[in-house]
Amino acid sequence: MVDLKYKGVEVTPGLNTLIREGVYFSNAYATGDRTDKGIVGILSGYPAQPSTSIVKIPAKAASLPMLSRDLNRAGYQTAYYYGGEPEFANMKSYLMEGAFARFVTIDDFDKKDHNSKWGAHDGVVMKRLLGDMQQVSAPFFYTWLTLSSHEPYETPVPARIEGGDHESRMLDVMHYTDSVVFAFINSCKQLPWWKNTLVVITGDHGHPLPKRTLRSDNFRIPILFTGGVILQPERREEVVSQNDIAASILHYAQLPSSSYRWSRNLFQPPYPNNAFFTFNNGFGFVSGDSVYLYDNVGKRLIEFNHLPGASALTTGKALQQISFRDYLQR
Repeated sequence: MVDLKYKGVEVTPGLNTLIREGVYFSNAYATGDRTDKGIVGILSGYPAQPSTSIVKIPAKAASLPMLSRDLNRAGYQTAYYYGGEPEFANMKSYLMEGAFARFVTIDDFDKKDHNSKWGAHDGVVMKRLLGDMQQVSAPFFYTWLTLSSHEPYETPVPARIEGGDHESRMLDVMHYTDSVVFAFINSCKQLPWWKNTLVVITGDHGHPLPKRTLRSDNFRIPILFTGGVILQPERREEVVSQNDIAASILHYAQLPSSSYRWSRNLFQPPYPNNAFFTFNNGFGFVSGDSVYLYDNVGKRLIEFNHLPGASALTTGKALQQISFRDYLQR
């Protein structure tokens, strides 16, 4: 969505502005294709599974490292904000294991503010979050999962991108959420803790719209590190994974990240230039400018933009085997 114009409207003008103020990774990939997999990828730095999701088995999910738990132990106040039902996709069990001290979800908002099919729209949640953050004392680790950009693609404000088709409606809700997040960041800049704060803006997963040439592009997400602690804005082009966020946050918190074996610190060389992700019965591996998608059932490549070298395909298969073995052994 970054830098995209649709029907003459800039889809994410807020994010496009914030990118110039932080460290932005322009070739970032989600670890999977659903929210439950993305949350685990972000908070635990753990890869998604091609045929299941680890949050569906609480005993396995409980064995994962988790940012909220580690930061809680280090003295950080922790909270999780989401305008919908936390039980969605069994995520509440996983999040409870993460030792979040406080949850603000659908039941914490007035019925009149349940103005979305899924609960409270992002603008409502943002006002509550901002109000709470005006009173919080550092250090803190707050997580906000937005909601409005989910189907059925409705917003509480007049459409900026008009049209009843699926693509227009999806991009319009992205424009709405972008405006809410941008307003939130601008308000945070006025608060006393801003100069010592790291803010990470990312997506839980990609989307097949707007339509692109490569299916692998459906897994692209933005990863932006911003906040007062970012002194040197930079746009970085190397390939990175959603899983790398965890170790990178711990780098700024000056805490160890050795238990996050699938997460790489993006601020300490050697820098990665590859990403592994999974989808239903398949996986993708991106290395530099080479992209490979593999179908586990048909045992064949279903997408590649260069003739596959044996090492690249072998690496992708090995990552799938090792990560799934790790999942089975938990």
